[in-house]
Amino acid sequence: MSANYRRFLKILEKWPVDKSKAGRDLAEDLRDQLKNLLVREQETNFNAEKFTKELDALSRIEKSVHGKSYARNFKTTATGLTGEQCNQVLSSEFLEYMNTK
Repeated sequence: MSANYRRFLKILEKWPVDKSKAGRDLAEDLRDQLKNLLVREQETNFNAEKFTKELDALSRIEKSVHGKSYARNFKTTATGLTGEQCNQVLSSEFLEYMNTK
């Protein structure tokens, strides 16, 4: 388990928490899952094989394996917005602004 734990920590180092998406950020959720995992490890029904598979999947996402295999030709999304514009629209501040209107 300690080798997998170190792998998980290395992935988390490369996946910083986005403060603009507090409570909705993937990196934040991954850190919470790691805490839960450490608690589950103490239990008898911990599934090490399943954890290894999940860790391999996270590693592929972090390394953008499929993103490199299927490169996009366009810089915009289906909405016509760029990636940066999508990040701004999905920020907590923007969502809060939209809820007040």
